[in-house]
Amino acid sequence: MKFSFLNRKKFWNRFALFALVFPLLLFGLALITVFVKQAELIQAELKAMNKTHKGLIVVGITHLAPFENFPYMSIKVDDVRIYESKETEADVILDVADIYIGFDIRDIISGNFDIQKLVVEDGFFNFVKHSDGSINLQNALAKPEDADLEEEEPIHIHLQKVELKSLNIHKLNEENMLDVEAFIFWAKGGFKTTQGEIAAHIDTEFELNIIDNLDTTYIKHKHFEFHTDVVFNEVTGLMSIAPSGITMEHGDFKLKGSIETKNEMSLNLEVNGEKPNFDMLIAFAPENLIPVLKRYENAGNIYFHAYAVGPTTNGQTPFIDAKFGATQAYMENTGVRRRVDELGFEGHFTNGEKKSLESMEFSILDFTARLEKGEFVGSVIVKNFENPEIDMELSADFNLDFLAEFFNLKDIENVSGKVKLDMHFHDIIDLDHPEKALSQLNQAYSTELKVQNLHVESDALPANIDDLDLHLRM
Repeated sequence: MKFSFLNRKKFWNRFALFALVFPLLLFGLALITVFVKQAELIQAELKAMNKTHKGLIVVGITHLAPFENFPYMSIKVDDVRIYESKETEADVILDVADIYIGFDIRDIISGNFDIQKLVVEDGFFNFVKHSDGSINLQNALAKPEDADLEEEEPIHIHLQKVELKSLNIHKLNEENMLDVEAFIFWAKGGFKTTQGEIAAHIDTEFELNIIDNLDTTYIKHKHFEFHTDVVFNEVTGLMSIAPSGITMEHGDFKLKGSIETKNEMSLNLEVNGEKPNFDMLIAFAPENLIPVLKRYENAGNIYFHAYAVGPTTNGQTPFIDAKFGATQAYMENTGVRRRVDELGFEGHFTNGEKKSLESMEFSILDFTARLEKGEFVGSVIVKNFENPEIDMELSADFNLDFLAEFFNLKDIENVSGKVKLDMHFHDIIDLDHPEKALSQLNQAYSTELKVQNLHVESDALPANIDDLDLHLRM
């Protein structure tokens, strides 16, 4: 019989053994190939890059890590440092403990070493714009005048995946000493290239700090999660951002738009958010105030809509406009069962036509709140943050015992009394001499304060206050 061997048990046993051993042989071949050539690959690449760039790359020991990023065959490179130049005292741009360089097994077997995956772990990356306008990374990537660009051919790079772990990234402007720091807890990116476009999906979690002239700002230890899909057009330089999810602290936002990367890094971004509680607005609060605000149970219709349009390079600032507010909201101190109800307001911020402190404007209008016994109505408009022009209206009627319990005031005890306040303030504040605003009371400033049956006990007072009545008009 022509194919009688197919019926033999011995044949199928050998076939099964071959089917099992053959891929192991291929994997072993790839393993041996990379093991033998790993040092040669890394040193050849370093030699090519150091010869064709003004910066300097230094690495430590290389290891084979075949299963670290399986199915990619990885080479682990320890202690990777990139210097701005080859001078002895050159500044470090990047210093990381481990970099895993992943190759496809099929490429290795065919002799084509093409980087498919990159994992960077534990270290920092300093992106610095010097006072003369130059950027440290651009300086490092610049070509030396005597470079022979055809002498070495670097390894091909067609990244499909990138991962970052425990990486501290700084962007420092030496001219104004503004330092934007992002600590990347983790980040993963997947890439796909088709017809001149690079599509990417990015997931990351990081902490953001902004340091102004060595001093922290209100953006301190802000925790972010970011999930997005972007498409980069290699011809036009336009990066389009699909509707994406951003979480800042516990506030959830949606981001979409585009960034033009070839000329002035022009933004066209829109951020929106709606939530049935104050998490979005609490997310913008200073770090030390967030735990205090989170003590209060809250709910309502809360919204935030903002957009940024315009160039960002060479000291330019994009136009920014943001609207936010609340309707039908409440906040309750559940520990003492004190509640502020019917809370609502309309807020607005813009950096104005000149996109500067001078044209900046902030307002909160139609602020209303109903207390258990009383109410609060007010508005405030601030224009020109260089010499602020403040227009404020306030009308309040409340019991002091409610206020003390609602805010958990511990320095005073047994507080009681009724307060009624009407105030109008309109003035331009000289930030260099703010005391002049109150020393030169003009017709644009008026207030009327009535206090009835005030009682306060406190160790900070020389004596308790009891049954105080006050009527003040200015």
